[in-house]
Amino acid sequence: MVMVPLRSIGAGGLVPDQQPYDVELTQFPAGNNVQFFNGRLGKSLGYVDVATVANAPTHVAGWAVDGNNSLVIGTNNNLYRFNGSTVSDVTATAYPSGYANSPRWQSSQLGTGFLANNGSDKPQYMTAAGSNFADLTNWPSALRSSSIRPFLSFLVLAGYTDGSTEYPYTVRWSDEFDPTSVPGSWDITSTTNLAGENVLGGRLGRLVDSLPLAGVNVIYAERGAYAMSFIGAPLVFTFRELFDDGGIVNRGAACVFDNRHFVVGRDDIYIHDGSSKQSVATKRVKNTFYSEIADTRSVFVVNDAPSNEIWIGYADKNSSNAETANRALVWNYSNDAWTFRDLPNVRSMCVGPAIGGGGSGTGSTWDDLGVVWDSWSLLWSDLGADTQAKNTRLFSAGYGASKIHAHNETYGAAGAGYLAFVEASKIDLDAVLQRPVERVIQIKRIVPQMKGTGTVLIKVGSSNSPQGPVTWKTTKSYDVESDYKVDTRVSGRYLALRIESSDVAGYWQLGGFDLDVEEVSER
Repeated sequence: MVMVPLRSIGAGGLVPDQQPYDVELTQFPAGNNVQFFNGRLGKSLGYVDVATVANAPTHVAGWAVDGNNSLVIGTNNNLYRFNGSTVSDVTATAYPSGYANSPRWQSSQLGTGFLANNGSDKPQYMTAAGSNFADLTNWPSALRSSSIRPFLSFLVLAGYTDGSTEYPYTVRWSDEFDPTSVPGSWDITSTTNLAGENVLGGRLGRLVDSLPLAGVNVIYAERGAYAMSFIGAPLVFTFRELFDDGGIVNRGAACVFDNRHFVVGRDDIYIHDGSSKQSVATKRVKNTFYSEIADTRSVFVVNDAPSNEIWIGYADKNSSNAETANRALVWNYSNDAWTFRDLPNVRSMCVGPAIGGGGSGTGSTWDDLGVVWDSWSLLWSDLGADTQAKNTRLFSAGYGASKIHAHNETYGAAGAGYLAFVEASKIDLDAVLQRPVERVIQIKRIVPQMKGTGTVLIKVGSSNSPQGPVTWKTTKSYDVESDYKVDTRVSGRYLALRIESSDVAGYWQLGGFDLDVEEVSER
Protein backbone atom coordinates (compact mmCIF):
# COMPACT_ATOMS: atom_id res chain seq x y z
CA MET A 1 0.00 0.00 0.00
CA VAL A 2 1.32 3.42 -0.98
CA MET A 3 -0.20 6.84 -0.28
CA VAL A 4 0.46 8.89 -3.40
CA PRO A 5 0.11 12.68 -3.05
CA LEU A 6 -1.02 14.50 -6.20
CA ARG A 7 -0.94 18.29 -6.05
CA SER A 8 -1.81 21.17 -8.36
CA ILE A 9 -4.51 19.00 -9.90
CA GLY A 10 -6.26 21.07 -12.56
CA ALA A 11 -3.65 23.85 -12.54
CA GLY A 12 -3.08 23.20 -16.24
CA GLY A 13 -6.76 23.75 -17.05
CA LEU A 14 -8.80 21.91 -19.66
CA VAL A 15 -7.13 20.35 -22.71
CA PRO A 16 -9.90 18.71 -24.77
CA ASP A 17 -7.71 18.63 -27.89
CA GLN A 18 -5.54 15.93 -26.33
CA GLN A 19 -6.40 12.27 -25.97
CA PRO A 20 -7.39 11.56 -22.33
CA TYR A 21 -4.39 9.24 -21.85
CA ASP A 22 -1.94 11.94 -23.07
CA VAL A 23 -2.79 14.74 -20.64
CA GLU A 24 -0.63 15.71 -17.68
CA LEU A 25 -1.76 15.04 -14.11
CA THR A 26 -2.27 18.80 -13.73
CA GLN A 27 -4.78 18.87 -16.60
CA PHE A 28 -8.30 17.64 -17.31
CA PRO A 29 -9.39 16.55 -20.80
CA ALA A 30 -13.03 17.43 -20.07
CA GLY A 31 -14.92 19.93 -17.96
CA ASN A 32 -17.31 22.88 -17.95
CA ASN A 33 -18.25 25.84 -15.76
CA VAL A 34 -14.96 25.79 -13.88
CA GLN A 35 -12.59 28.63 -13.00
CA PHE A 36 -9.28 29.37 -11.26
CA PHE A 37 -9.13 30.71 -7.69
CA ASN A 38 -5.59 31.45 -6.53
CA GLY A 39 -4.30 28.56 -8.62
CA ARG A 40 -7.06 26.11 -7.62
CA LEU A 41 -9.52 24.85 -10.22
CA GLY A 42 -13.13 24.78 -9.04
CA LYS A 43 -16.75 25.57 -9.75
CA SER A 44 -16.98 28.88 -11.58
CA LEU A 45 -18.78 31.87 -10.22
CA GLY A 46 -22.13 32.50 -11.88
CA TYR A 47 -24.11 35.59 -12.78
CA VAL A 48 -26.93 37.81 -11.54
CA ASP A 49 -29.49 39.97 -13.33
CA VAL A 50 -28.98 43.70 -12.80
CA ALA A 51 -31.43 45.26 -15.27
CA THR A 52 -34.34 44.47 -17.55
CA VAL A 53 -34.41 46.05 -21.03
CA ALA A 54 -37.59 46.71 -22.99
CA ASN A 55 -36.06 45.13 -26.11
CA ALA A 56 -33.51 42.34 -26.45
CA PRO A 57 -30.07 43.93 -25.95
CA THR A 58 -27.40 43.38 -28.60
CA HIS A 59 -24.69 45.47 -26.92
CA VAL A 60 -23.52 46.70 -23.53
CA ALA A 61 -20.63 49.03 -22.71
CA GLY A 62 -19.39 50.86 -19.66
CA TRP A 63 -19.43 54.66 -19.50
CA ALA A 64 -17.19 55.91 -16.68
CA VAL A 65 -17.84 59.52 -15.64
CA ASP A 66 -17.22 60.84 -12.12
CA GLY A 67 -20.56 61.01 -10.35
CA ASN A 68 -22.43 59.71 -13.40
CA ASN A 69 -21.26 56.15 -14.06
CA SER A 70 -23.55 54.19 -16.34
CA LEU A 71 -23.92 51.49 -18.98
CA VAL A 72 -24.90 52.12 -22.59
CA ILE A 73 -27.17 49.40 -23.94
CA GLY A 74 -27.85 48.86 -27.63
CA THR A 75 -30.77 46.93 -29.10
CA ASN A 76 -31.82 46.32 -32.70
CA ASN A 77 -33.48 49.72 -32.93
CA ASN A 78 -32.71 51.73 -29.78
CA LEU A 79 -30.05 52.97 -27.38
CA TYR A 80 -30.56 52.96 -23.62
CA ARG A 81 -28.62 54.23 -20.61
CA PHE A 82 -28.61 52.42 -17.27
CA ASN A 83 -27.49 54.44 -14.24
CA GLY A 84 -27.61 51.60 -11.74
CA SER A 85 -31.31 51.83 -10.98
CA THR A 86 -33.15 53.07 -14.08
CA VAL A 87 -32.95 52.11 -17.75
CA SER A 88 -33.70 55.20 -19.87
CA ASP A 89 -34.33 55.32 -23.61
CA VAL A 90 -31.72 57.71 -25.02
CA THR A 91 -32.36 57.03 -28.72
CA ALA A 92 -31.82 60.13 -30.86
CA THR A 93 -35.02 62.14 -31.30
CA ALA A 94 -34.26 62.32 -35.04
CA TYR A 95 -35.07 58.59 -35.22
CA PRO A 96 -38.70 58.38 -33.98
CA SER A 97 -39.08 54.87 -35.40
CA GLY A 98 -35.71 53.77 -34.10
CA TYR A 99 -32.42 53.00 -35.79
CA ALA A 100 -31.86 50.58 -38.64
CA ASN A 101 -31.41 46.94 -37.70
CA SER A 102 -28.43 46.84 -35.31
CA PRO A 103 -27.44 43.25 -34.47
CA ARG A 104 -23.95 44.33 -33.39
CA TRP A 105 -23.15 47.84 -32.12
CA GLN A 106 -19.62 49.13 -31.65
CA SER A 107 -18.90 51.83 -29.08
CA SER A 108 -16.13 53.93 -27.52
CA GLN A 109 -15.86 56.51 -24.79
CA LEU A 110 -14.44 59.79 -26.14
CA GLY A 111 -13.26 61.80 -23.16
CA THR A 112 -16.40 62.00 -21.07
CA GLY A 113 -18.64 61.64 -24.14
CA PHE A 114 -19.78 58.43 -25.77
CA LEU A 115 -19.82 57.21 -29.38
CA ALA A 116 -22.07 54.37 -30.61
CA ASN A 117 -22.08 53.00 -34.13
CA ASN A 118 -24.21 50.35 -35.85
CA GLY A 119 -22.71 50.60 -39.34
CA SER A 120 -26.08 51.40 -40.91
CA ASP A 121 -26.92 54.87 -39.58
CA LYS A 122 -24.74 57.86 -38.86
CA PRO A 123 -22.61 57.32 -35.74
CA GLN A 124 -24.35 58.45 -32.55
CA TYR A 125 -22.76 60.74 -29.95
CA MET A 126 -23.88 61.86 -26.51
CA THR A 127 -22.29 64.00 -23.80
CA ALA A 128 -22.20 62.83 -20.20
CA ALA A 129 -24.84 65.39 -19.23
CA GLY A 130 -26.97 64.79 -22.30
CA SER A 131 -30.44 63.25 -22.36
CA ASN A 132 -30.31 61.66 -25.84
CA PHE A 133 -27.86 60.58 -28.49
CA ALA A 134 -27.64 62.55 -31.74
CA ASP A 135 -25.92 62.16 -35.10
CA LEU A 136 -22.18 62.77 -34.80
CA THR A 137 -21.55 66.40 -35.72
CA ASN A 138 -19.72 67.07 -39.01
CA TRP A 139 -20.11 63.45 -40.19
CA PRO A 140 -20.43 63.18 -44.01
CA SER A 141 -24.01 62.25 -44.82
CA ALA A 142 -23.28 59.25 -47.10
CA LEU A 143 -20.32 57.82 -45.14
CA ARG A 144 -20.77 54.52 -43.26
CA SER A 145 -18.38 52.12 -41.54
CA SER A 146 -18.77 49.11 -39.27
CA SER A 147 -15.50 49.91 -37.49
CA ILE A 148 -14.94 53.37 -35.98
CA ARG A 149 -12.29 53.53 -33.26
CA PRO A 150 -10.45 56.37 -31.50
CA PHE A 151 -6.66 56.47 -31.92
CA LEU A 152 -4.62 59.28 -30.40
CA SER A 153 -6.68 62.39 -31.27
CA PHE A 154 -8.32 60.92 -34.37
CA LEU A 155 -11.25 58.68 -35.23
CA VAL A 156 -10.23 55.84 -37.56
CA LEU A 157 -12.39 53.82 -39.97
CA ALA A 158 -11.24 50.33 -40.97
CA GLY A 159 -13.00 50.07 -44.32
CA TYR A 160 -16.06 52.11 -45.27
CA THR A 161 -18.73 52.85 -47.85
CA ASP A 162 -19.51 56.25 -49.35
CA GLY A 163 -22.96 56.16 -50.86
CA SER A 164 -23.05 53.07 -53.06
CA THR A 165 -19.26 52.76 -53.37
CA GLU A 166 -17.43 50.39 -51.06
CA TYR A 167 -13.82 50.81 -49.89
CA PRO A 168 -13.07 47.55 -48.04
CA TYR A 169 -9.27 47.95 -48.06
CA THR A 170 -9.05 51.63 -47.13
CA VAL A 171 -8.26 53.20 -43.76
CA ARG A 172 -9.81 56.64 -43.34
CA TRP A 173 -9.35 59.06 -40.47
CA SER A 174 -10.82 62.33 -39.21
CA ASP A 175 -9.13 65.63 -38.60
CA GLU A 176 -7.38 65.88 -35.24
CA PHE A 177 -9.76 66.79 -32.43
CA ASP A 178 -9.80 67.69 -28.76
CA PRO A 179 -10.92 64.66 -26.68
CA THR A 180 -13.52 66.84 -24.96
CA SER A 181 -15.28 67.33 -28.30
CA VAL A 182 -15.68 65.55 -31.67
CA PRO A 183 -13.84 65.86 -35.01
CA GLY A 184 -14.50 69.12 -36.83
CA SER A 185 -13.90 67.72 -40.30
CA TRP A 186 -13.69 64.50 -42.33
CA ASP A 187 -12.79 66.29 -45.57
CA ILE A 188 -9.94 64.25 -47.07
CA THR A 189 -9.53 66.72 -49.97
CA SER A 190 -8.74 69.70 -47.76
CA THR A 191 -5.17 70.90 -47.31
CA THR A 192 -5.98 72.75 -44.09
CA ASN A 193 -6.69 69.75 -41.85
CA LEU A 194 -5.21 66.32 -41.11
CA ALA A 195 -8.12 64.15 -42.31
CA GLY A 196 -7.05 61.56 -44.86
CA GLU A 197 -7.09 57.98 -46.05
CA ASN A 198 -4.76 55.20 -47.17
CA VAL A 199 -5.46 52.16 -49.35
CA LEU A 200 -3.83 49.01 -47.98
CA GLY A 201 -4.13 46.96 -51.16
CA GLY A 202 -6.31 44.01 -50.21
CA ARG A 203 -3.71 41.21 -50.17
CA LEU A 204 -4.67 40.39 -46.58
CA GLY A 205 -8.39 40.58 -47.27
CA ARG A 206 -11.04 43.05 -46.20
CA LEU A 207 -10.36 45.33 -43.26
CA VAL A 208 -12.34 44.25 -40.20
CA ASP A 209 -11.37 46.27 -37.13
CA SER A 210 -8.61 48.24 -35.38
CA LEU A 211 -7.23 48.45 -31.86
CA PRO A 212 -4.44 50.67 -30.43
CA LEU A 213 -1.32 49.09 -28.94
CA ALA A 214 1.52 51.04 -27.31
CA GLY A 215 1.28 54.11 -29.54
CA VAL A 216 0.49 52.13 -32.71
CA ASN A 217 -2.93 51.43 -34.15
CA VAL A 218 -3.21 47.81 -35.32
CA ILE A 219 -5.48 47.46 -38.34
CA TYR A 220 -6.84 43.91 -38.53
CA ALA A 221 -7.80 42.38 -41.85
CA GLU A 222 -9.28 38.96 -42.56
CA ARG A 223 -5.89 37.30 -43.05
CA GLY A 224 -3.34 39.60 -41.39
CA ALA A 225 -2.65 42.91 -39.72
CA TYR A 226 -1.03 46.30 -40.35
CA ALA A 227 0.58 48.87 -38.05
CA MET A 228 -0.61 52.49 -38.33
CA SER A 229 1.83 55.04 -36.84
CA PHE A 230 1.52 58.82 -36.51
CA ILE A 231 4.25 60.84 -38.29
CA GLY A 232 2.53 64.23 -38.69
CA ALA A 233 1.73 66.34 -41.74
CA PRO A 234 1.65 66.01 -44.66
CA LEU A 235 1.26 62.20 -44.72
CA VAL A 236 -0.03 62.12 -41.12
CA PHE A 237 0.23 58.31 -40.77
CA THR A 238 2.56 55.63 -42.07
CA PHE A 239 1.51 52.01 -42.56
CA ARG A 240 3.42 48.72 -42.56
CA GLU A 241 2.41 45.08 -42.64
CA LEU A 242 2.76 43.29 -39.27
CA PHE A 243 1.98 39.72 -40.31
CA ASP A 244 0.09 37.84 -42.99
CA ASP A 245 -0.77 34.62 -41.14
CA GLY A 246 -3.27 35.76 -38.54
CA GLY A 247 -6.02 38.25 -39.13
CA ILE A 248 -9.23 38.39 -37.10
CA VAL A 249 -12.41 36.32 -37.24
CA ASN A 250 -14.91 39.07 -36.41
CA ARG A 251 -15.15 42.72 -35.39
CA GLY A 252 -14.60 42.90 -31.63
CA ALA A 253 -12.61 39.65 -31.50
CA ALA A 254 -9.49 41.27 -30.00
CA CYS A 255 -8.61 42.98 -26.72
CA VAL A 256 -5.67 44.56 -24.93
CA PHE A 257 -3.96 42.88 -21.97
CA ASP A 258 -0.54 43.43 -20.38
CA ASN A 259 0.55 45.72 -23.26
CA ARG A 260 -0.27 43.02 -25.79
CA HIS A 261 -3.18 42.07 -28.00
CA PHE A 262 -5.18 38.88 -27.65
CA VAL A 263 -6.80 37.98 -30.96
CA VAL A 264 -9.17 35.32 -32.25
CA GLY A 265 -8.07 34.76 -35.83
CA ARG A 266 -9.73 32.80 -38.60
CA ASP A 267 -7.94 29.59 -37.63
CA ASP A 268 -5.88 30.32 -34.50
CA ILE A 269 -5.97 32.17 -31.19
CA TYR A 270 -2.85 34.23 -30.70
CA ILE A 271 -1.20 37.07 -28.79
CA HIS A 272 1.30 39.64 -30.04
CA ASP A 273 3.13 42.76 -28.89
CA GLY A 274 3.32 44.44 -32.29
CA SER A 275 6.38 42.48 -33.37
CA SER A 276 6.40 38.88 -32.10
CA LYS A 277 3.32 36.67 -32.41
CA GLN A 278 2.52 33.54 -30.38
CA SER A 279 -0.24 30.93 -30.51
CA VAL A 280 -1.77 30.26 -27.07
CA ALA A 281 -4.34 27.55 -27.77
CA THR A 282 -2.56 24.98 -29.96
CA LYS A 283 -2.71 21.39 -28.70
CA ARG A 284 -5.01 22.48 -25.88
CA VAL A 285 -8.35 23.97 -26.98
CA LYS A 286 -7.87 25.29 -30.52
CA ASN A 287 -9.38 22.37 -32.45
CA THR A 288 -12.30 22.01 -30.05
CA PHE A 289 -13.11 25.72 -30.18
CA TYR A 290 -13.07 26.11 -33.95
CA SER A 291 -15.04 22.92 -34.49
CA GLU A 292 -17.77 24.14 -32.11
CA ILE A 293 -18.32 27.64 -33.58
CA ALA A 294 -21.71 27.71 -35.30
CA ASP A 295 -21.39 31.25 -36.67
CA THR A 296 -18.35 33.53 -36.60
CA ARG A 297 -20.65 36.56 -36.22
CA SER A 298 -21.23 35.43 -32.63
CA VAL A 299 -17.55 35.69 -31.64
CA PHE A 300 -16.41 38.51 -29.33
CA VAL A 301 -13.65 39.02 -26.76
CA VAL A 302 -13.50 40.80 -23.39
CA ASN A 303 -10.69 41.12 -20.84
CA ASP A 304 -11.83 40.86 -17.22
CA ALA A 305 -8.53 42.11 -15.78
CA PRO A 306 -9.46 41.76 -12.06
CA SER A 307 -9.84 38.01 -12.67
CA ASN A 308 -6.90 37.74 -15.11
CA GLU A 309 -9.38 36.23 -17.56
CA ILE A 310 -10.05 36.81 -21.25
CA TRP A 311 -13.45 35.53 -22.34
CA ILE A 312 -14.22 34.47 -25.91
CA GLY A 313 -17.97 34.38 -26.41
CA TYR A 314 -19.32 32.22 -29.22
CA ALA A 315 -22.37 30.29 -30.37
CA ASP A 316 -22.23 26.52 -30.72
CA LYS A 317 -24.83 24.29 -32.35
CA ASN A 318 -27.04 24.50 -29.23
CA SER A 319 -27.38 28.28 -29.32
CA SER A 320 -30.90 29.62 -29.69
CA ASN A 321 -29.61 32.18 -32.21
CA ALA A 322 -26.63 31.91 -34.57
CA GLU A 323 -25.32 35.38 -33.61
CA THR A 324 -25.85 34.88 -29.86
CA ALA A 325 -23.16 33.36 -27.65
CA ASN A 326 -24.16 30.50 -25.37
CA ARG A 327 -20.58 29.44 -24.63
CA ALA A 328 -17.36 31.07 -23.45
CA LEU A 329 -13.82 29.83 -23.84
CA VAL A 330 -11.87 31.48 -21.02
CA TRP A 331 -8.10 31.98 -20.88
CA ASN A 332 -6.61 32.69 -17.47
CA TYR A 333 -3.44 34.47 -18.55
CA SER A 334 -1.96 34.42 -15.06
CA ASN A 335 -2.02 30.60 -15.08
CA ASP A 336 -1.82 30.22 -18.88
CA ALA A 337 -4.69 27.76 -18.72
CA TRP A 338 -8.09 27.37 -20.42
CA THR A 339 -11.59 26.60 -19.18
CA PHE A 340 -15.11 26.61 -20.65
CA ARG A 341 -18.24 28.34 -19.31
CA ASP A 342 -21.91 28.43 -20.29
CA LEU A 343 -23.35 31.84 -21.22
CA PRO A 344 -27.02 32.86 -20.97
CA ASN A 345 -27.42 33.68 -24.71
CA VAL A 346 -25.57 37.00 -24.90
CA ARG A 347 -24.57 39.30 -27.77
CA SER A 348 -21.72 41.19 -26.09
CA MET A 349 -19.83 41.63 -22.82
CA CYS A 350 -17.93 44.49 -21.22
CA VAL A 351 -16.13 45.52 -18.05
CA GLY A 352 -17.91 48.55 -16.67
CA PRO A 353 -18.39 50.58 -13.49
CA ALA A 354 -19.71 48.60 -10.50
CA ILE A 355 -23.30 49.85 -10.66
CA GLY A 356 -26.64 48.14 -10.29
CA GLY A 357 -28.11 45.73 -7.77
CA GLY A 358 -28.18 41.96 -7.84
CA GLY A 359 -24.59 41.56 -6.73
CA SER A 360 -21.54 43.62 -5.87
CA GLY A 361 -22.61 46.87 -7.51
CA THR A 362 -22.39 50.04 -5.49
CA GLY A 363 -25.56 51.18 -3.83
CA SER A 364 -27.05 47.69 -3.51
CA THR A 365 -29.20 46.75 -0.57
CA TRP A 366 -29.89 43.22 0.69
CA ASP A 367 -33.24 43.35 -1.06
CA ASP A 368 -31.51 44.20 -4.34
CA LEU A 369 -29.70 40.89 -4.48
CA GLY A 370 -32.56 38.95 -6.03
CA VAL A 371 -30.70 35.64 -5.69
CA VAL A 372 -30.74 32.68 -3.37
CA TRP A 373 -28.68 33.81 -0.36
CA ASP A 374 -26.93 30.44 -0.10
CA SER A 375 -25.53 30.93 -3.59
CA TRP A 376 -23.00 33.36 -2.09
CA SER A 377 -19.73 32.20 -0.57
CA LEU A 378 -20.27 31.78 3.15
CA LEU A 379 -16.85 33.15 4.06
CA TRP A 380 -16.58 36.94 4.04
CA SER A 381 -12.82 36.58 3.76
CA ASP A 382 -13.30 34.94 0.36
CA LEU A 383 -15.11 37.86 -1.21
CA GLY A 384 -12.04 39.51 -2.71
CA ALA A 385 -10.48 36.29 -3.95
CA ASP A 386 -13.73 35.22 -5.56
CA THR A 387 -14.17 38.63 -7.27
CA GLN A 388 -17.50 39.27 -5.58
CA ALA A 389 -16.27 42.67 -4.37
CA LYS A 390 -14.72 44.82 -7.10
CA ASN A 391 -14.79 48.39 -8.37
CA THR A 392 -15.75 47.08 -11.79
CA ARG A 393 -18.17 44.42 -12.93
CA LEU A 394 -18.26 42.09 -15.91
CA PHE A 395 -21.56 42.67 -17.73
CA SER A 396 -23.26 40.95 -20.63
CA ALA A 397 -26.14 41.82 -22.95
CA GLY A 398 -28.62 39.00 -22.42
CA TYR A 399 -30.33 38.82 -25.79
CA GLY A 400 -32.32 35.74 -24.86
CA ALA A 401 -33.82 37.11 -21.64
CA SER A 402 -33.77 40.89 -22.36
CA LYS A 403 -31.56 41.31 -19.31
CA ILE A 404 -28.23 42.83 -18.42
CA HIS A 405 -26.26 40.26 -16.42
CA ALA A 406 -23.26 40.71 -14.13
CA HIS A 407 -20.83 37.77 -14.20
CA ASN A 408 -18.28 36.28 -11.80
CA GLU A 409 -20.73 36.89 -8.95
CA THR A 410 -22.52 34.36 -6.69
CA TYR A 411 -22.50 30.61 -7.34
CA GLY A 412 -25.79 30.54 -9.20
CA ALA A 413 -27.16 31.45 -12.62
CA ALA A 414 -29.58 34.25 -11.71
CA GLY A 415 -30.60 32.20 -8.68
CA ALA A 416 -30.66 28.82 -10.43
CA GLY A 417 -28.15 25.99 -10.29
CA TYR A 418 -25.88 24.85 -13.12
CA LEU A 419 -23.71 21.81 -13.79
CA ALA A 420 -20.01 22.29 -13.08
CA PHE A 421 -17.65 19.36 -13.61
CA VAL A 422 -14.18 18.11 -14.40
CA GLU A 423 -13.42 14.63 -15.68
CA ALA A 424 -10.27 12.65 -16.40
CA SER A 425 -10.97 9.21 -17.82
CA LYS A 426 -7.42 7.88 -18.41
CA ILE A 427 -5.21 8.77 -15.45
CA ASP A 428 -2.05 6.67 -15.33
CA LEU A 429 0.38 6.91 -12.43
CA ASP A 430 3.45 5.49 -14.16
CA ALA A 431 5.52 8.65 -13.72
CA VAL A 432 4.53 9.00 -10.06
CA LEU A 433 4.94 5.33 -9.10
CA GLN A 434 7.84 4.78 -11.51
CA ARG A 435 6.10 1.65 -12.75
CA PRO A 436 5.15 0.73 -16.32
CA VAL A 437 1.54 1.50 -17.21
CA GLU A 438 0.91 -2.18 -18.06
CA ARG A 439 0.71 -2.99 -14.36
CA VAL A 440 -2.76 -3.15 -12.81
CA ILE A 441 -3.22 -1.02 -9.71
CA GLN A 442 -6.00 -0.81 -7.17
CA ILE A 443 -7.25 2.44 -5.68
CA LYS A 444 -8.60 1.85 -2.18
CA ARG A 445 -9.13 5.37 -0.97
CA ILE A 446 -9.09 8.95 -2.29
CA VAL A 447 -8.48 11.89 0.06
CA PRO A 448 -9.43 15.11 -1.78
CA GLN A 449 -7.68 18.38 -0.97
CA MET A 450 -10.75 20.51 -1.48
CA LYS A 451 -12.11 23.83 -0.25
CA GLY A 452 -15.76 24.86 -0.40
CA THR A 453 -19.25 24.36 0.93
CA GLY A 454 -22.11 21.96 0.24
CA THR A 455 -21.78 18.63 -1.52
CA VAL A 456 -20.21 17.37 -4.71
CA LEU A 457 -20.61 14.08 -6.54
CA ILE A 458 -17.34 12.16 -6.88
CA LYS A 459 -17.28 9.24 -9.31
CA VAL A 460 -14.38 6.78 -9.54
CA GLY A 461 -13.82 4.22 -12.26
CA SER A 462 -11.15 2.44 -14.28
CA SER A 463 -10.21 0.87 -17.59
CA ASN A 464 -7.46 -1.37 -18.87
CA SER A 465 -6.54 0.12 -22.24
CA PRO A 466 -6.18 3.60 -23.77
CA GLN A 467 -9.23 3.14 -26.00
CA GLY A 468 -11.22 0.89 -23.68
CA PRO A 469 -14.50 1.95 -22.03
CA VAL A 470 -14.53 3.24 -18.47
CA THR A 471 -16.33 1.22 -15.84
CA TRP A 472 -17.61 3.54 -13.15
CA LYS A 473 -17.67 1.67 -9.84
CA THR A 474 -17.97 4.21 -7.03
CA THR A 475 -20.26 7.23 -6.76
CA LYS A 476 -20.20 9.22 -3.54
CA SER A 477 -22.01 12.33 -2.43
CA TYR A 478 -19.13 14.11 -0.74
CA ASP A 479 -19.70 16.84 1.87
CA VAL A 480 -16.90 19.31 1.20
CA GLU A 481 -16.95 20.68 4.75
CA SER A 482 -17.14 17.45 6.78
CA ASP A 483 -16.01 14.47 4.67
CA TYR A 484 -12.33 13.78 4.12
CA LYS A 485 -12.12 10.59 2.06
CA VAL A 486 -13.81 8.45 -0.57
CA ASP A 487 -13.52 4.68 0.00
CA THR A 488 -13.42 2.64 -3.18
CA ARG A 489 -12.22 -0.64 -4.68
CA VAL A 490 -11.26 0.20 -8.23
CA SER A 491 -8.70 -1.81 -10.19
CA GLY A 492 -7.26 -1.18 -13.64
CA ARG A 493 -4.39 0.28 -15.60
CA TYR A 494 -6.11 3.65 -15.92
CA LEU A 495 -8.00 5.52 -13.22
CA ALA A 496 -11.12 7.56 -14.07
CA LEU A 497 -12.32 10.44 -11.92
CA ARG A 498 -15.21 12.88 -12.20
CA ILE A 499 -16.21 15.68 -9.81
CA GLU A 500 -19.48 17.52 -10.37
CA SER A 501 -22.06 19.70 -8.69
CA SER A 502 -25.25 21.35 -9.86
CA ASP A 503 -26.80 23.03 -6.82
CA VAL A 504 -26.97 26.78 -6.33
CA ALA A 505 -25.84 26.72 -2.71
CA GLY A 506 -22.37 25.18 -2.80
CA TYR A 507 -19.00 25.60 -4.39
CA TRP A 508 -15.72 23.69 -4.53
CA GLN A 509 -12.09 24.39 -5.32
CA LEU A 510 -9.73 21.50 -5.93
CA GLY A 511 -6.06 21.53 -4.91
CA GLY A 512 -5.10 17.87 -5.15
CA PHE A 513 -5.59 14.30 -3.92
CA ASP A 514 -3.93 11.64 -1.83
CA LEU A 515 -4.45 8.18 -3.37
CA ASP A 516 -4.20 4.93 -1.46
CA VAL A 517 -2.65 2.74 -4.17
CA GLU A 518 -1.73 -0.93 -4.27
CA GLU A 519 -0.17 -2.80 -7.16
CA VAL A 520 -2.28 -5.85 -8.00
CA SER A 521 -0.62 -7.50 -11.02
CA GLU A 522 1.45 -6.88 -14.13
CA ARG A 523 -1.18 -8.03 -16.61
